[in-house]
Amino acid sequence: MKILGLDTAMAACSAAVIDTDVAQPFAAAFLAMERGHAEVLPPMVAEVMKTAGLDFSQIDRIAVTTGPGTFTGVRIGLAFARGIGLARGIPVIGINSLSAIAANEPARSPLLVVADARNDEIYAARFDADHKLIVAPHVTTAIAAAVELVAGTVVLGSAAAAVVAASGRDDLTLSSVCHLPVAAQFAALVADMVPGAMPSPLYLRAPDAKPQQTTLRKLTALSIEYVDVSASHILSELHIEAFDEGWSPLAFAELLKTPGTEASVALERGEPLGFMLTRSAVDEAEIVSIGTRPSVQRRGVARQLLERNVVSLAAKGVRYLFLEVAASNIAAQGLYAALGFSEVGRRKGYYKRVSGMEDAIVMRRELGL
Repeated sequence: MKILGLDTAMAACSAAVIDTDVAQPFAAAFLAMERGHAEVLPPMVAEVMKTAGLDFSQIDRIAVTTGPGTFTGVRIGLAFARGIGLARGIPVIGINSLSAIAANEPARSPLLVVADARNDEIYAARFDADHKLIVAPHVTTAIAAAVELVAGTVVLGSAAAAVVAASGRDDLTLSSVCHLPVAAQFAALVADMVPGAMPSPLYLRAPDAKPQQTTLRKLTALSIEYVDVSASHILSELHIEAFDEGWSPLAFAELLKTPGTEASVALERGEPLGFMLTRSAVDEAEIVSIGTRPSVQRRGVARQLLERNVVSLAAKGVRYLFLEVAASNIAAQGLYAALGFSEVGRRKGYYKRVSGMEDAIVMRRELGL
């Protein structure tokens, strides 16, 4: 079985192509990095696929880490894997990051995998001597993680040294293997798993960044630039930050090849803050997607994107601009109404949510003759 493995969940980016019938991976790449995963992953995958001499039609499964890890990093890898999987019809199977790290350890001993979660906390998971998960990933402290460990347990991960030191025990072994997920090691774990629904992020706690409670300064005079397929990775990164079901660079590249599709990005001093994707035909256009980074929401970014695109579309002969918004998203509906949109319909059960299906409100603005 040929498997493509991907990871961006922690402080590295890795990709590999393996064949479960062969001992060594066909191709593998690993790069330690704190940020910039969205830019590195697509060319890294392209390179390992080229080195392996395979195309996606020959890949049987995709293995991707689901977390715990950094809030944005987890979403980047998942969005990319989902994009390939949906576009190529390849099953995508998620592996929690701690199980992925456990795959690095060759010793057949009980394992404790621990990763730094900041604020004096760690992510931890326990495995038996056969590396079978016996305690699922959870948030704990270094001292608490070592309490119930049997003698001879191997401890690995970015918080391993802290756990061993805090335990005060001399019967634990500190592993020397890589403390981050390595695609070439964990990809084989999905070989015996049954494919199901697309994997979702495993977040064990909320992101560190908290929304400000004070009055937010409006961002004015942003630079709105139209971009082409070369900016797919930027659009993907923005989409991943803005939405739970983030789109991959491949998905954006395919969309931008569609006739009538345009993308624009809002920038402040060169930093991308939001995006808008439209598709037009004859005298009608639709907003395919619009989003802003969580840190700048409610600060005028979406409004400026909409205003600029309305002018541009009208100049091209577009008379009606449509969009869809979740029925529960009252704030967005208010913004659109303030910009001249009005409700013209409703699509039942349009959005899939954890709690069920949600209606979409269809809104329209007339741009003029």
